[in-house]
Amino acid sequence: MRVTNIDTLSAYLDRLITERIKWYFFNKENKIVERAHQEIVIKEIKTKINELFLECFEKEGYEYFEEKRTYKPNDVVETLDELIQNDITTGEGDRDNLKEANSDNPSLKSFVRNHKLIRKANEQRAVSKNKLDEQFKGYVEKK
Repeated sequence: MRVTNIDTLSAYLDRLITERIKWYFFNKENKIVERAHQEIVIKEIKTKINELFLECFEKEGYEYFEEKRTYKPNDVVETLDELIQNDITTGEGDRDNLKEANSDNPSLKSFVRNHKLIRKANEQRAVSKNKLDEQFKGYVEKK
């Protein structure tokens, strides 16, 4: 049995997206050592995804515990594209909060706004990830 946020397809895809975004910023900032490290991490995650596919197709099944949430957005488009966008929004909010925290005159209003954006993005990520796992299960399991 696979566990959400640990070893499900959606967890691997989410992690791949996050690590690829890190690679993007390391590359943009010309941080060669960090970029090379990210390339290794990305390669390993891709290997895990391939292993998951093989395992599921051999077993003709995909069992997982889905993530339960306390907050449910009503109008979330449950796609991989949205998962990517929500990961980017989370990263931008984190970066904006760090910038604000290091400023000479931090603004509570900015922290609250960023926190709301990050919270919404994280909740929508969970919905998208659950949908990805549900769809994958449907593709793998024989009817």
